[in-house]
This record gives sequence, C-alpha cells and structure tokens, in this order.
Amino acid sequence: MKRPILRFFYKAPAVAAVLATVSMAGCQSVPYQLKVEQTPSTLLYSYAIANGMARGQLMNGGMTLPQIVQILTADRSALSAILVFRDHPGAETFRLAGQKVEDFLFVIDHPISNTMSVVVAPGGQPVPFIPR
Repeated sequence: MKRPILRFFYKAPAVAAVLATVSMAGCQSVPYQLKVEQTPSTLLYSYAIANGMARGQLMNGGMTLPQIVQILTADRSALSAILVFRDHPGAETFRLAGQKVEDFLFVIDHPISNTMSVVVAPGGQPVPFIPR
C-alpha cells in the first residue's frame, strides 16, 4: 500500500466540517457591546477628575496668565452647568452639562498659546500681555 504524498486530503472533510460549524456559530452569536452612557454620577466624577487635572497643571507652574484665566473660566462654566442640571434636571440641561465638562477637559489638554495675548483689567484698557 502506498502512502499518499499529502495526508491532508484524508483530513480535509473533517477540517471543513469543523470550520463550517465554527463559522455558523460565529454568525449566530451576538457581538459583545459595551454601552457607555453618561449618568449624573459619571458627570460629577468626570468634573472632579478634570478639576484635579486642572489643579495639577496650575501647581506644576509654567502657565501664563491667559492660560490660567482660560482654565478658570472653563472650570466655572462646567460647574455652573452642573449646578443648573442639579436644580433643573432634564435631558437638555444634562447634555449641556456634559458638553461643558468635555470643553473643560479640552481646555486642560490644549491651553491657548502665548501669541497675541491681551489682559483686560476691569474698567480699563486692553494691555498686551508679554510673558517674562
């Protein structure tokens, strides 16, 4: 009896049957879906984390006055939106608060550059800000 050159041909029907079964099982299964939905708790946690990130950047130093003002303004805006949502819960105020927290995170990650910065004193004239 001669041995075949390729033994694969004897095993091919079994391999094809296993592959067909696995592919049919893969088509029938439901893909795993992770739903990440924003809740009031995640909104508060996100704000607390962003606030800590902003404090870290301020303590690190090296920020100019316009950058500090921009971060503080974004922080105040996010906190105000969260307080409005707390007082008037609803889908629109919740969406707005979430957007303000996202804007706050963006400001922390991408502070403005130092070029052409202007400082305005209350009741005064705009003064060009030149970092030292």
